[in-house]
Amino acid sequence: MAFEERVQILSEAEQDELYGPPAFTSADQRFFFSLNDKELAIAKSLRHRGQRYMLVVLLGYFKAKPVVLNPGFHQIKQDLKYVYQTVLPGPGCRPFNLTPKENERIYQRVFQLCNYQRWNVKDHGAALRDYLSQQARAWTAPRHLFDAANEYCSGQKIAIPAYSTLQKIISQVVGDEQEHMAAHLERAMSRGLKQALAELVNGTGPLPFRQLRQSARNFTGTELEKELIVYRHIQHWMPEVDLLLSTLSLSQKNLQHLAEKVDYYGAKLKRQTVGSQWLYLLCYLQTRWQQALERIADGFVHHVRQTKQKAKDYAQEAVFKDWQKAAKNVSKAAEVLHLFIDDSIDLQLPFATVRQQALSLLTKRDLESVCLFLNEQRRSVDEAMWQYCDEKESLRKGLLRELFLCLRFEGCDGTQHLAAALAKTQNELNGQDAQLQTADTRLLSKKSREFLLDGEGNILIDRYEWFLYQQIPDRLNGQLTLPDITKYRALDADLIDGEHWRKNKYTLLQQSHFTKLAEEPEKLIKQMAMELDTRLYEVGEYLEQEDNRNIILRNPQGKRFWRLPSASKHHLVNNPFFQQIPTTGIADVLRMVDRDTGFIDCFAHVLGSQSRSRSHEYDLLAILVGNATNQGIYGMAQISDRTYDQLSTIQANYLRLETLNAANDNINNATAKLPIFRYYNIQEDVIHASADGQKFEARRETFKTRYSSKYFGTQKGVSAMTLIANHAAINARVIGANEHESHYIFDLLMSNTSDIIPDVLSTDTHGVNHVNFALLDLFGYQFAPRYAQVGKVINDMFDVKEDKEHRIQLCLKKPINTHRIAQHWDTIQRIAVSLKQRKTTQATLVRKLSEYKGRCEQVPDMRSCLSSGAMEQGSS
Repeated sequence: MAFEERVQILSEAEQDELYGPPAFTSADQRFFFSLNDKELAIAKSLRHRGQRYMLVVLLGYFKAKPVVLNPGFHQIKQDLKYVYQTVLPGPGCRPFNLTPKENERIYQRVFQLCNYQRWNVKDHGAALRDYLSQQARAWTAPRHLFDAANEYCSGQKIAIPAYSTLQKIISQVVGDEQEHMAAHLERAMSRGLKQALAELVNGTGPLPFRQLRQSARNFTGTELEKELIVYRHIQHWMPEVDLLLSTLSLSQKNLQHLAEKVDYYGAKLKRQTVGSQWLYLLCYLQTRWQQALERIADGFVHHVRQTKQKAKDYAQEAVFKDWQKAAKNVSKAAEVLHLFIDDSIDLQLPFATVRQQALSLLTKRDLESVCLFLNEQRRSVDEAMWQYCDEKESLRKGLLRELFLCLRFEGCDGTQHLAAALAKTQNELNGQDAQLQTADTRLLSKKSREFLLDGEGNILIDRYEWFLYQQIPDRLNGQLTLPDITKYRALDADLIDGEHWRKNKYTLLQQSHFTKLAEEPEKLIKQMAMELDTRLYEVGEYLEQEDNRNIILRNPQGKRFWRLPSASKHHLVNNPFFQQIPTTGIADVLRMVDRDTGFIDCFAHVLGSQSRSRSHEYDLLAILVGNATNQGIYGMAQISDRTYDQLSTIQANYLRLETLNAANDNINNATAKLPIFRYYNIQEDVIHASADGQKFEARRETFKTRYSSKYFGTQKGVSAMTLIANHAAINARVIGANEHESHYIFDLLMSNTSDIIPDVLSTDTHGVNHVNFALLDLFGYQFAPRYAQVGKVINDMFDVKEDKEHRIQLCLKKPINTHRIAQHWDTIQRIAVSLKQRKTTQATLVRKLSEYKGRCEQVPDMRSCLSSGAMEQGSS
């Protein structure tokens, strides 16, 4: 394979970092150049003094990173000086460089001492390609495969191959994977679908490509109509599209990556091979189909809940006004009562005549209201709510019905009748008459029958349709599922296929590299239980200490109360040190950071250009500053000599989520190598990270922006979830202001691609749930949340008692069901491996694990996850 065909993986700075001599501090020199007896004996066995020193240096380098190096003398003279002054005291040596043969002989000894093998294509190439082919099914990003190759070599005790070797292997793996998929599509795709895809690329089909890419920005009927148009046009192709992609066994991450190629290339998609066009478009159609269905479902849920809330507000206001009006009509009611004692009325008059005269004074409804008022009763709020729904006939027959007919429902044990009724309703509404004719009265509760049945016991069919719609939103937590929508489908659909799991369980567990998952549950549970008991005892001992300043126990009136100490706020001023530092422009700071890290090189061209030209360096800096300061490229164009079209083109070509992540990782990795970085550690050799959400008001309306009167007033906004390790922002996610932060904690950690790997994670109360405790522990992290009301947490979880010697003893109020953990350990392993393989987005799976906990009868394995989480929470 020619070099031009090799995929670019590392920047030049990253290549120098991995394949160049490491820069050791004095502490690193003492650690890596220290020798045991065997190493010292082999070093002294070399005759040439310079080679002895070189062996010690290269051995230390290899311990730091298993790469074969051939550095020049002047590159490592400081380390050589340390060796002959400290490790092997001697007179030193003259400058020299190793010949290839000398270097090979020294590394033979290094491999022997470290129990490693030298990379050999014949011996190791095929096995590495097979391993990377398996990894490519989860994620084909070259950097991911590069890291996977290094992990494989580390696991197999093989020295990391040369960069060009890994480039060639990874390029071959990615190319073979795409060629395999393109060949399969050529054989399996129907002629009609091929024609439809060609029309999309050429813009000659019934649905313009521009309209296909347009999506709803909010929940209004006009915007949701965009999703309905897409649904109607691609609906008949989706069964074949889903079948084709399922045979390719693409992971969710790969599918998203390939789908994004359509947005990356745009009109230039025509330049790609036909096979690549098919692959990208099929993935895009499925992603766009999923997006349309999810937004249709979200829109349906939104309008049903909004209508229900408006009906409740209307009903409360109507009842209040009715009560007020009845109070004012008491005087007229007196006139009605006077009719019964009016001597001028002939007693022989029919009652109907007198009744008619009474109704001329007060209407029937007003008279009923006065009667209720006199009895100190009010009209039914529920009746007023149903009256409001009756007035919203156009919404029910229009937008809601259209959205409802796009959805396919499945029920569980307790909702089978509801799912059947929904399916039957859809069939009738899809019929020629488009009228709902039958109703399942078994679904009606005793309370609802009063409002959905008329006086003769017949169903009010319009209200019954509203009734069905109102049952859906609150049951999309596992009771009802939408199998076509990732967000609302059953949990089992997000996990590794059951048959594949049973056949390949042990292989999958070994590939996950998680030691806890491979252990026997009884042994692991016993170990965790001992750790929990020990921790509870230690905490009790700590609380007894007189110098305990972290948790204070108050005992007023015999009732324990726990609280954290609160210190008075001092007047905050800037440290005088910072006043001595001159003010520097942000552009100058960015140029300095780029000089030291080369992060601008991470903004690769969307078409995969091999050129490393930095001709757009200042344009990219302007775009970054403009977007970061919320001015945008239009604002930057107004105040600079760059045109809007120029900045817009460069932004489209270079600025993407993946390039932003790469640049951020580049800066963070360089920061982590600075000697000062470790002084930010709260604990020695422990990186403590923190995740929190910050609310931002949005200028533009998107489907993710939401109202929040607490944060945005009458405006919309989003929440930016940020993962901070020490002082470095290593990952971030933008979520809706209505979404729960705890669902994204695990996703932030697992999608972190920087070299800064947190050991401990803290969040505020919004980031806490039992599932996070269990998952983070299984994946090797410690979860240490900051509770706003720590006293309430302690009182809810623990019984605090005193023994005979009046020492504090803590024990759990609710015992942990360890039997359930062991019983469903296989399911816990399957969930963890599915998260590792990115079978679905990790936030989606965590959300389901968290929200389904109230429906454990339908999802029994959730109990085991929650029990495991409770055990880890108790230990924390």
